[in-house]
Amino acid sequence: MSLTGHDYAPKGQPKPVCKPGEFIFAAVALDHGHIYGQCNGLIEAGGELRWVFDPDPGKVEAFHKKFPKVQIARSLAEVLDDPAVRLVAAAAVPSERAALGINVMRAGKNYFTDKAPFTELAQLSKARAVVAETGCKYMVYYSERLHVEC
Repeated sequence: MSLTGHDYAPKGQPKPVCKPGEFIFAAVALDHGHIYGQCNGLIEAGGELRWVFDPDPGKVEAFHKKFPKVQIARSLAEVLDDPAVRLVAAAAVPSERAALGINVMRAGKNYFTDKAPFTELAQLSKARAVVAETGCKYMVYYSERLHVEC
């Protein structure tokens, strides 16, 4: 197994906090390997990974090999239109994370992004406003707090 930053996926100790089918999530924007750790953590907590989407078919294919039960979406809209999806996990290019999160929350989904969540202070203000407007959560994955093996 390769241990590069793009495909290293730490695993924690499974501690399900929800029943099967109770928490459906999706993965989009596979630009950084942390998406694998994010999804592992959500699955370990009892989440069900339903969808994956990225415009790069190579990234989707690699992701599908790690998570063979996931459905491949044709577009981000297909993911956001699924009423069962409660959260969208993403590891987009840092400058694109805030805009993606705002779109996700406006679609009524919670957002779980890789760090760093923002590249400009104005993005933080906008995200706070959309959180207040929608009631959705904008959460950040810090692997050091969840998956470091020391």
